[in-house]
Amino acid sequence: MHPSPELLHDILSCWGLTFEDIHPDIPLQGSPERCLYRVVVDADGSRHVLEELDSRTLTRKIRIAGRIAHLATSGLPVAAPRTGLDGNFAQRAGDRIWQLTPFLDGVAPDPENFWRDAWRGEALARFLRDLRHAAQGLDAGEETFDLRAYAARIAGDAQKRHPDVFARLSPIFSLIDRQLAACPSLPVVFCHGDPHPLNMIWGADRILGAIDWEFCGPKCVLHDMALILGCVGSDDEAALSGPLVTAFMKTLRSCDLLDSNLEAHLPTWTLALRTAWLAEWLRREDADMIEFEIFYMTTLADRFFGGNAAF
Repeated sequence: MHPSPELLHDILSCWGLTFEDIHPDIPLQGSPERCLYRVVVDADGSRHVLEELDSRTLTRKIRIAGRIAHLATSGLPVAAPRTGLDGNFAQRAGDRIWQLTPFLDGVAPDPENFWRDAWRGEALARFLRDLRHAAQGLDAGEETFDLRAYAARIAGDAQKRHPDVFARLSPIFSLIDRQLAACPSLPVVFCHGDPHPLNMIWGADRILGAIDWEFCGPKCVLHDMALILGCVGSDDEAALSGPLVTAFMKTLRSCDLLDSNLEAHLPTWTLALRTAWLAEWLRREDADMIEFEIFYMTTLADRFFGGNAAF
């Protein structure tokens, strides 16, 4: 149920704004699971995304909002949550906790054909370059994400709770662990964490802003690149050799984000990060997507470690 006009008036007044209208019919990109409720509202002639936050995740939400604000101040295209009249990102009204972010009205890409758009690959690579620059001086204040430990935990959970899935993927889990163990210590940078193309708000020819920063933080320098490659590749069997990926890789190299030493480890990171998607499908008990992920991880392993060109 949507908040009443009276409650919306009280909520928006925390930001010194006057409520005008609510738009539950406007679809929002990004995972709806990141908050308890979200909707587009108009206030003082501007459009915003209003989110109700879970008190159990409030500390991290505030930390993420501060990071996004830092990146926005440094010029990264991102919609930063607004601070209220008291200077805080989260506001309490109606015994609930709220956050307000400017609404970015983008152009949704064709989900079946966006991998054919070379300009999107260039834009994604430039976004990672700009993120690298904008994050300078940002104190993440947390440990670096350990992909090898994470993948091992997902494999262990699968073995206990989904033995049939584990049996089919056991060679892949072993391959991932061996490959990650063989990697040298790679540089750590601040990463978006989940920058797949549908977590970007697209304009006609550029990225208007990145959303869904839930997993941002210090990670291996290859993390965001690998996640993008794995997501694009999952949309079509030809996508990893398609225009978006080709332009993405070329631009990463020209921006000095990817040298030959790093590129040698990119297939390992791309495959290993698919364990996060597998974990999500197992959590949801989505049989169709579990079956797809088994197929896709096997396909990636064959492609990357079967003697063929990775990208």
